[in-house]
Amino acid sequence: MHLIIVNKDLSYFTHIHPIYETINNAFAIYHNFPEAGEYKMWVDSKPKEGTQTLVTFELKVLGNPIHNPVSIVHDMQYLKSVQGQYQISLTVPNEIRIDEDININFTIFDASGNPVTDLEPLMGAGEHSVIISTNAHDFLHIHPTEEVQSNWKGVPEVSFKTRFSNSGIYNVWGQFQHKGRVITVDFILEVV
Repeated sequence: MHLIIVNKDLSYFTHIHPIYETINNAFAIYHNFPEAGEYKMWVDSKPKEGTQTLVTFELKVLGNPIHNPVSIVHDMQYLKSVQGQYQISLTVPNEIRIDEDININFTIFDASGNPVTDLEPLMGAGEHSVIISTNAHDFLHIHPTEEVQSNWKGVPEVSFKTRFSNSGIYNVWGQFQHKGRVITVDFILEVV
């Protein structure tokens, strides 16, 4: 089971694997929201031998500080510095069209520009990618095209295959693990 939480302007993102509590026969999380505001949650689950189920919830978090919304703009920037220790690039087609399969490729470098060649599995997969439209209606949770074992040591480039059903602006998050540390990066894409 995956739980994805974003705020209304997609500037806040978290990806959690809830813990199954046998005493209550239920999955549980304990989460502190950083700011008051409107949030949306997606619960993505797939029982063994079952079909994937996606359920959404919207909630309003009260208190202080209150989130000051930011505009989501396709800035065409496909190289970002993360945590001061990594540089991550995104490669996508020049024009992303609806109803066409595309590859989304992340490449991970250290701060000096050297490829990171010892990525580790994260939450049961080599990496994760979550894609959400700016209206928070379209949601994609994808895993890499290549499955990995628990002892996998990954190469710097990770490829995901996906397809968009609607045009618009999307926020794309990539999540990776290196030396026990989760690395999260996001990019803004436009789909025509």
